[in-house]
Amino acid sequence: MKKKETKNSSSNKEIPDDRVGPESHLLLETLMDSMGDLAAVALIAVAIIILLGLFGLTRGGLIDPLIELLRTGLGYGAFLAPILLGIPVYFSIRKRRGDWVQVPWLRVVSLEIALFAALALMSTFSGMGLAEAEAGSGGGIVGWGLARLMGDIFGGFGRVLVLGLIFIVSLFLGVGDFLKRTIDGLGSSTIDGTPPVPEKGNFAGTEPSEVQQDSQKPVKAQSVRRLPREFRKNFQVVQTSDEKPSQPTKRDPRLPTLDILDHEKKGTVTSREINLAAGLIEKTLAEFGLPARVVNFRTGPSVTQFAVEPGYVEHKGTDGVVQQQKVRVSQISALANDLALALSSPRLRIEAPVPGQAYVGIEVPNRKPSIVRLRPILETDAFQSISSPLVLGLGRDVAGAAVATDLTAMPHLLIAGTTGSGKSVSIASIAVCLAINNTPEDMRLVMIDPKMVELIRFNGLPHLFGKVETELERIVGVLRWCTVEMDRRYRLLEATKARDIEMHNRKTRRKKDVERLPRIVVLIDELADLMMMAPDQTEHTLVRLAQMARATGIHLVVATQRPSTDILTGLIKANFPARISFAVASGIDSRVILDTSGAETLLGKGDMLFLSPEASVPVRLQGVYVTDGEIERLKAYWQKELGDESPEAEEAPWEELLHRQASLGDQDEILEQAIELVRQRNEASASLLQRGLRIGYPRAARLMDQLEELGVVGRPQAGGRTREVLMGTDDEPSAPANAGEENEDST
Repeated sequence: MKKKETKNSSSNKEIPDDRVGPESHLLLETLMDSMGDLAAVALIAVAIIILLGLFGLTRGGLIDPLIELLRTGLGYGAFLAPILLGIPVYFSIRKRRGDWVQVPWLRVVSLEIALFAALALMSTFSGMGLAEAEAGSGGGIVGWGLARLMGDIFGGFGRVLVLGLIFIVSLFLGVGDFLKRTIDGLGSSTIDGTPPVPEKGNFAGTEPSEVQQDSQKPVKAQSVRRLPREFRKNFQVVQTSDEKPSQPTKRDPRLPTLDILDHEKKGTVTSREINLAAGLIEKTLAEFGLPARVVNFRTGPSVTQFAVEPGYVEHKGTDGVVQQQKVRVSQISALANDLALALSSPRLRIEAPVPGQAYVGIEVPNRKPSIVRLRPILETDAFQSISSPLVLGLGRDVAGAAVATDLTAMPHLLIAGTTGSGKSVSIASIAVCLAINNTPEDMRLVMIDPKMVELIRFNGLPHLFGKVETELERIVGVLRWCTVEMDRRYRLLEATKARDIEMHNRKTRRKKDVERLPRIVVLIDELADLMMMAPDQTEHTLVRLAQMARATGIHLVVATQRPSTDILTGLIKANFPARISFAVASGIDSRVILDTSGAETLLGKGDMLFLSPEASVPVRLQGVYVTDGEIERLKAYWQKELGDESPEAEEAPWEELLHRQASLGDQDEILEQAIELVRQRNEASASLLQRGLRIGYPRAARLMDQLEELGVVGRPQAGGRTREVLMGTDDEPSAPANAGEENEDST
């Protein structure tokens, strides 16, 4: 491809143009533009001649018959002919400015209907006959004929009423939207010709003419940049209907209908915004010597992704031979800040390259982002095609497509992001998605919220074990109960010879004497507080659950606003392959949570990057938003459906463990594990505790003394024999002898 130099009309700087195409294509485009300009000039000349002829200021052999024809046919409406000829000129000028607009055919037809109705009304009110109409009075022959026809159909009074109604409705359809856009400042120009001030976040690049010192009294408006002809685009935004499943699956009659959830209202991105942004991207890259071409775009709820195809630059080698070299992807990625400046965008993310595609994705924030609701996600094929009880609707990607995933396949999820980025809303949407698709006997929730304000809205939901735990002292005990429950479930799986919870429930479906196990999802809204209070216990418990709890049906969803290495340790990250990152403060935090940068460029308010276990790169999504009203309607349904059988009033299953832990006071933190170990082995010794708990001899000896005080094991035996275990598998340890005055009174 030959190198062609073009001049930028705004900066008079020569720019290499390697993305337009062959020279014949450029010549044809230039010829078409010239013919359009000539046609516009001819229309203006004809309109001026007609206007002068109507006022009798010019005459001629061709002008007089034309004026006579207009007067006879349209009457006084002949004066609108120059205006009608000016409409194509208006669109031609808009195109030359780079403000490509689609012809509003509905408004054009409506204005024509309003014109004919006005001609008929003029003939009706003037009461003229055919002779007067032929002389050019009233609405001319056209107006007289329409008035006569309407009179024969509706009568005298009915004719006036119907014609007036048609005129008002047609005029409103023709100019109502234009007036509204003019008032809102969205038109191409104001009445006095001053360009409007673009809204904040608009794609259009702007250059401030004067500083606005007072928000109440704006000074001179900003001027909109004009794109040179070679950078103008002609993309069209096609409004697609909401996604619907081809064959909706039947829901369990015990589950609530989706009517309790709110509908979704999608935002719109205009063709003008798309074309301006695409042109500015090409122009900015060309100014830095990087020819590229925007070949496509995809619009999502919060961002629009532009597909940029790198071009070629020519370099002269040492031997004098001109060689073509492809623009490197890294060169485009390095211009992220310059592109954000050109597009007047607060943040801009470059995906280089887009996985599976031969282009670079430049993601530009939308002027008016839309809110993603849960109901449309649940109704899509992407959600219903996943046959799992723990399927999650996460949100919509940069193309607006719904994204769903299976929690059982993850099997745990790690979430990070700064305050206000959308972590708590995401956890709430996950809880609502699980509760609306599962009964309390099939799935239970454990909610931990050290922040005390985000998840308490779910108190009273029958799926919830007890209440939302907010006290840090109790939370550690709740996590320990999860490990105890995991161990108990493994023993049940061993008894039924099942490899996972699904097989266990399938085998015990018709057996009444065997416990049916519900799935348990543990939701932790803030991990940092737990790691600061009890880092060793918290990390050990989370890692053990993440490693082993999948087969028993226990899954973790953990969120934190501090994605640092002291909170998200290597062991925790290794066992959480599925991760979500909302907006973070720096690229370092992004690499901690996702092992790659990019989360620092997110917009907040639900804008996230989702890294699934199967994918190598994260996918950008706009997360689902659920309201308090939706949560209350969900709670009310389940409380009404279950009635007296609602498990919400039951005591949390970890209360017994917490009472026992409180009675032990300052005993060793792994005492419960020691009790469980000697129960299983039915023998007790310091060496057994050393091997089983991986501790030293002094700590094992102290544990043996504590077990003796609790009545778990007997006295030391002579000859170094193991101690007798006094507690059976169903017994509970008694409080130590020095637990308090209560023990002394009972003695």
